[in-house]
Amino acid sequence: MSINLSYINTKHTLQVAKHKTNLKTAIVAKVQEIDNHKGLKFDNELLIFVCNCIENALDVKMNKKVLAIQIYEELFGELSQDDEAIISSSIEFLWSNKLIKKMPKVKKYAKILFNSIRGQA
Repeated sequence: MSINLSYINTKHTLQVAKHKTNLKTAIVAKVQEIDNHKGLKFDNELLIFVCNCIENALDVKMNKKVLAIQIYEELFGELSQDDEAIISSSIEFLWSNKLIKKMPKVKKYAKILFNSIRGQA
């Protein structure tokens, strides 16, 4: 006999942790679709993609740089201190030069709707 706990909802901190885990899983899966993604460890385009995914998916206060580094660790294994410093400074550079952008909600929802309609056709 299994116990059904679907009627109990997570709240606050647990909800944020669950959302963070789901986001990391989704971004890692999306990056792993790219051929030879292991060779793109220090590629700025990959870092911009990961940071933009985080920026546009999170509505809660969270250290986004730490989340990006955790995603990189999941993709490429344990990062050395030098690797982590390079990625961290690259994120700072991208942020200060406004290369990490928040997509307007109208555009985001329009793309989601268009992709869902196109996927059904």
